[in-house]
Amino acid sequence: MSDYKKGCIEDILKKLPPGYGVGGVYLRNGSLVPVTTFSNVCDCCAYFVGADCQVCVFDTDNIAGLCFGPAEAPDADEE
Repeated sequence: MSDYKKGCIEDILKKLPPGYGVGGVYLRNGSLVPVTTFSNVCDCCAYFVGADCQVCVFDTDNIAGLCFGPAEAPDADEE
């Protein structure tokens, strides 16, 4: 990832309004953390609201990507 521009995710987050729908946060280690909305970014920390209304805080340098819009829940009736 040598072409990765440090701070590009933080630049995007600074442009989002509070309450903007975000379906998930991809971390640099490859994990996906489901969230529902963006709250704010301050001092290199990004704040999101999780699915159970918990506050999730991430170091912006550890965020590799974002999914916008609601995350799709698996359909329980699907066979």
